[in-house]
Order: sequence, then structure tokens, then C-alpha cells
Amino acid sequence: MKRLAGFVLIAVLALPLMSCDSLTDFLLPTTVTVSLVNASPDYAVEVTLYYDDEDDLPEVILTEFGTEIELTISAGNMSSFTRDCDDLQAIVIDDADLLVLGGLGPEANSEVLRIDDEYECGDEIVFTFTHSDAVLDFDVVATTHPLGWLKQRSDDD
Repeated sequence: MKRLAGFVLIAVLALPLMSCDSLTDFLLPTTVTVSLVNASPDYAVEVTLYYDDEDDLPEVILTEFGTEIELTISAGNMSSFTRDCDDLQAIVIDDADLLVLGGLGPEANSEVLRIDDEYECGDEIVFTFTHSDAVLDFDVVATTHPLGWLKQRSDDD
């Protein structure tokens, strides 16, 4: 309890020394988390995505000059990364391949997601990869969740 009281006292004393910008940076989130979820129980997914610090780039420019990330997500697993909001202003899954037969299989992509339109700073963007039992179709669905959604979801369970 003394430790908490000490922290509160330090925070109260430091507030007058902080500018509005530093106070805002301290209180508001500054990152976006991207999670790639492979819902296939049997096949890996190979993903190429691009992101950029400009939110108004056309998709063709984003995929030509944006930061590229290539990942392979094994069956039933996920991968996540976090970037500063200023760096991740737009993101797109340019190519996702379901690795059914040694690299052969259906492919999918996503629409470009842009900050302040499809997601906010502090959100988690979740790209989920699914296919039917016939494995003829393959899809990627993007959803966004506000900061703290996972904790809220686990509290509801």
C-alpha cells in the first residue's frame, strides 16, 4: 500500500512539470498491435503484408514502397507484432497463400486499412485466415478491437 501511495504522490507532483503533449503521450496509447491468426487446423499460411507511415497512399504505392513483412504461420497458430501509431498509418495483406501441397493452394488478400478510418491508435488489428473443409476457398477477414478488448472478453467468460 505504501508503494502505491508513493507512486501516486510522485505522479501528482510530476503533473505540473509535464507539457500537454507529454501528458497526452503518457495517458493515450501510442501503438497498434497486428495479429495474424491461422484458423486452419491442417495447413500453414504464408503472408506478405505492407504498412507505411502515410495513411493516404494508394494500394499500389503502399505495396511498392511500404515496409514489407513476410511470415509463415503454422496451422492453428498466430503471430503478432506492435508498431508505433506514427509508423503504422496504413496496412494491407497483399498476398496470403494457404500451403496445401508444398506451396500450392488458394490465395487471398485484404483491403487497405487506414488509421482513423478502420482502426485507431491503441487498437489491435486481427487478420484471420479461414477456409472451408473442401479447401477450395480461402479468405482473410480483418477486424479491429479497441485497447483492452482481450481483458474485457476474458472478464465476460
